[in-house]
Amino acid sequence: MVILCDSREQKKLSFSHEYITEVKVEKLLCGDYGCMYKNGQIASVYFERKGSMSDLFNTMGKEYSRFKKEIIRAKENNIKLILIIEGSLTKVLAGCERSYLDGFSVVKKLFTLWLRYGLYPVFCKNEEEMGKYITEFYLAYGREHIENKK
Repeated sequence: MVILCDSREQKKLSFSHEYITEVKVEKLLCGDYGCMYKNGQIASVYFERKGSMSDLFNTMGKEYSRFKKEIIRAKENNIKLILIIEGSLTKVLAGCERSYLDGFSVVKKLFTLWLRYGLYPVFCKNEEEMGKYITEFYLAYGREHIENKK
């Protein structure tokens, strides 16, 4: 499989698995990471990555209206977005030093977005875990959606 990485992604994750043949950088319609399988099929699930607390808090604050447009664009194109966050729920609740938002407000927004738009939040302890999570998700997606339709 080929991991698709948005060309605007600044600090790219590393992926290492025998089934990943390439990480292809291109402009994605939404999100930061997607996946294409050897038969050319592209997964209908993309990951939007928040690699720091400041990135997450900025997205939930100043960039919120832009982000909601991205979520709606994904939904209109039958793409499911998963929000993958570098940091635990406890870390988010603790807040971000330079943000006008407190951690509780950000968590409320995250869970409201999940219920309202299906934007599922995933909390990972570091970049390595994020890469493994995305890899394992797309491996399972391939088994479920590609192999079972042969």
